[in-house]
Amino acid sequence: MIYFIIIIFILALTFLFIFRNKKKKLNNYQKKEIIRLFNKIKKSESKKEKIIDFDKLYHKILKELWYKWSFWEILKKDPKEILNLNTIWELHKLRNNLVHSFNNEKEEFLEKKNKEYIKEINLILKNI
Repeated sequence: MIYFIIIIFILALTFLFIFRNKKKKLNNYQKKEIIRLFNKIKKSESKKEKIIDFDKLYHKILKELWYKWSFWEILKKDPKEILNLNTIWELHKLRNNLVHSFNNEKEEFLEKKNKEYIKEINLILKNI
C-alpha cells in the first residue's frame, strides 16, 4: 500500500513539473480573431488611437491566455509569453499618458511607437 502511495505521489509531481512550464496557446479561432482585430487597428488613421487600441489588443491576448488581472497587474507578474517586457511596459505607459493627459505627442514619435507595438504583437502571436 505504501508503495502505491509513493508511486502516485511521484506521478503527480512529474505531471505538475511537466505541465508547469508549458506556454499557454490560443486555439485557431482565438488566433484568427486576434489577427482580424490587429489588421483592423493597423488600418486606422489616428496614431494615438492605434496605440490605445494596440494596448487593448495586447491585453486581450493575455486575457485569452488565462491571465485575469488588469494589464499592469499582468505585466508585474512577468508572463513568460512576453518576450520584451520592458518594451511593453513603456508602450503601456505611453498609452496611459495618451489617455489620461492632454499632452500631445508628436506624430513621428507616435508612428515609431505604433511600429514597436506592431512588432511586439507579431512576436507574441508567433510565440503563442
